[in-house]
Amino acid sequence: MFLIVENNQFQRAKFIQFAQNVSGNLYGKIDNFKAYLSLKEANRALANENAGLRNKLASLNRIEKTKKDTIFDPLYRQQYTYRSARVINNSVGKQYNFITLNKGALDGIAQDMAVISPSGIVGVVEAVSEHYSIVLGVLNRNFKVSAKIKKNNYFGTLSWSGLNSEICQLNDIPHHVKIAKGDTIITSGYSNVFPEGIKIGIIDDFDLKDGNFYMIKVKLSSDFRNLNYVTLIDNLMKAEQSELEKKATHD
Repeated sequence: MFLIVENNQFQRAKFIQFAQNVSGNLYGKIDNFKAYLSLKEANRALANENAGLRNKLASLNRIEKTKKDTIFDPLYRQQYTYRSARVINNSVGKQYNFITLNKGALDGIAQDMAVISPSGIVGVVEAVSEHYSIVLGVLNRNFKVSAKIKKNNYFGTLSWSGLNSEICQLNDIPHHVKIAKGDTIITSGYSNVFPEGIKIGIIDDFDLKDGNFYMIKVKLSSDFRNLNYVTLIDNLMKAEQSELEKKATHD
């Protein structure tokens, strides 16, 4: 075979073309494999960049508000800070599901931080160790959050029945409120955990409960079967708000 290729110009040209095709195909597969391996690092970089952009946006919003109010605040602080983390364990098939993240106290993670995905809310930090944190997710029957209808600001309580990993229930919306399938549901901001306006999902269906309040089914915007990177939100003014509300309650 070597002699045929070496001494025949036509056969040599064909062999070179074949070899180039084989090597090109091999290099292409190797490059695709390398690109696949680099996705993990790319996703991590994007998550960190997203958290950084959220921090900058929060800072700019605070500055703009200060300008509008014409108040000089020498102790300027933005209200929320954002950190990224990776999901390393997750469950959706139980009644009380939890999510494990790869960051903990040494990374600035603390209990009661809000957790969101690029699509919407995920849950709240329940427990923290030095290097890991556990999230009480939306798909946990103990989870509750104040939510509102974006178009009219009527709010109620969102919870999960444990039946469908894509559907939650929004209660306490009065029957006179005009709602429709497809209406967007967001966080109300009536807590010291989630900022206002984080998307939760859309109205999938609704019915009247006892004739006075709607029983609304909300299709979640976050896909809990495909969570990779999340963002944790820390309310820097949470302690001040909690203390004041506690004092008002006792008074």
